Amino acid sequence: MSAFFDAGHYDGKSAVRRKVEVQIIGRQFFLLETERRHGPFAFSDIEYVTHKDDADVYGLKEADGWRLMLSGPVPSDLSAMLPARRNYGGWVDRLGFGKAAVAFTLASAAAVAVVLLSPQWLAPLIPSSVDEKLGDALVGDFGGRFCSTPAGDAALKKLVASLDANPSDLQVEVAKIDMVNAVALPGGKVILFDGLVKQARSPDEVAGVLAHEIGHVREKHVMQALLRQMGLAVVLGGIDGNSGALVNNLLSMSYSRESEAEADAHSMKALGGANISPIGTASFFDRLSKMDGSASSSTSENGIAGYMSSHPLSRSRKDAFEKSIVKGKNYKPALTPAEWTELKTMCTQDRNAKSGFGFDFN
Repeated sequence: MSAFFDAGHYDGKSAVRRKVEVQIIGRQFFLLETERRHGPFAFSDIEYVTHKDDADVYGLKEADGWRLMLSGPVPSDLSAMLPARRNYGGWVDRLGFGKAAVAFTLASAAAVAVVLLSPQWLAPLIPSSVDEKLGDALVGDFGGRFCSTPAGDAALKKLVASLDANPSDLQVEVAKIDMVNAVALPGGKVILFDGLVKQARSPDEVAGVLAHEIGHVREKHVMQALLRQMGLAVVLGGIDGNSGALVNNLLSMSYSRESEAEADAHSMKALGGANISPIGTASFFDRLSKMDGSASSSTSENGIAGYMSSHPLSRSRKDAFEKSIVKGKNYKPALTPAEWTELKTMCTQDRNAKSGFGFDFN
């Protein structure tokens, strides 16, 4: 039998702190007050809670509020019966803080790596119906900013049909937003911003950009980027449930350099199949490379302004389209002058289309 006189105790029934002695009998113990004895309590039912005010605090299983506070040197026979002190919890204490920190860092790095790499093989497994429903839910009518006129729609439809073998799988729209931009979204949706169309000097330039975005759709880059972004949001802190904020995030989705190269290759192939000269797209990238500084050999390819932050502007992209030109080939314009005028002015003609940068969906 052993006694420990400096113990504090709460019985879980009142807020009175009691001064007790601990009496050990085998694998059980009693708590002794001046005129009362509490127990017996089995050591196997005792669990470590925390360290507070220079005392180790223990609880009793299935007894809310029951506490035993032991301070000062604990007799060896009592210490041997009590559960081990926990500093961080479970496996961290067993492994040690240093090793646990290394293990956690490696696990976190592995999780991020899985998030970054798994979309490449997960995206093709997602059914098209799911992709389409996701696109409809996220994009809708883009806040009423899509432009539409009979002649403009016909010109856009003709352009899409010339660049893709299955145009019915795509939904291509022009949004009344004055930004030199274009974006591919879930569900085969491609949006050309009116600022890009107005800044283009020919329908061939728009055709090259449009074919590039269609390439992202066909190569499943859109779903890969979405899975990567959503996965990182979960790993790094959660997903914002606001639909407007999510669409803004979708607009800034970034693709890998490999994805950009694949989309460019798709664009060059589509232009070749449609007999549209790549010189227009090369000219487009040439002008934008001067805007972001990549036209200079001394500057980085990672510019700050222009055609999407996710689309790195560089001389190499302009050069690639120039090299794809087949000398002596009889190219034809992507649209007739009348069709090009209708496409370029459709947002000006459509007075019902809303304008601006906001995405305040109702």
